[in-house]
Amino acid sequence: MPLPIYLDVAASGRVMAHLLEPPGLGVRFPSREAMARDLPGHLDAHLAWLRAHGEAVPAGPPEYFVAEEIVVVGDFESGDDVGFYTPDTVPPTPEEVERYLRIAGHAHTDLLALVEPLDGAALDWVRGEHTRPIRRVLRHIVGAELWYMTRIIDDPKAAGLPEIIRDADERCDATEDMMERVRIVWSAFQRWARSLAPEQRARVVLPTWFTSPSGERWTARKMLRRCIEHCGEHTRSIEQILADYRR
Repeated sequence: MPLPIYLDVAASGRVMAHLLEPPGLGVRFPSREAMARDLPGHLDAHLAWLRAHGEAVPAGPPEYFVAEEIVVVGDFESGDDVGFYTPDTVPPTPEEVERYLRIAGHAHTDLLALVEPLDGAALDWVRGEHTRPIRRVLRHIVGAELWYMTRIIDDPKAAGLPEIIRDADERCDATEDMMERVRIVWSAFQRWARSLAPEQRARVVLPTWFTSPSGERWTARKMLRRCIEHCGEHTRSIEQILADYRR
């Protein structure tokens, strides 16, 4: 069966393709033409990655169709909107939460296996003036995962931050060890996802806190799938930085 792809479309012509099931793939392309050329390879690699980690995935060469398109604000830079799709409105069951976390666990294991052996020179090497060193990429991953958890809470000005999120934030601030920060936040993310009551897994939130501009809708399912997508995306970017560094 063809895989349904969900598409973010920017005014610039850039697009970002998301595979929501099996979850974990979000890829930016400079144009629809580039997507048509390169997306099959990304899908094949994603399914192979899941298969290598013991996940059940469709067999055979991947085919796809665009199931839904969303026009987004921004151009897919850090902090820009990411699409909210019809499947994101479906509350995840506890069993689905565990599956998302298991797949996200594969992504975090791969990330840490890639970066933990690196020395300071590799972590701080900069490819060019418009790129980040690996240390800053890791800081970004940690910040994003903390932020994802805050997308489905009540306004913290009125209700305060949930203890799981507040504790993780404080523990991250207490260390400059980026690997330890990744471990702290990933552990907190798992506890937070498992702690969600049925009504929290079902709600649609339009957060105005810790964001500018506001207007992006979030649910527990979107939080879970974005965690996998984002970690995988930046693991790939770190792999490319390392390849350039070693050359």
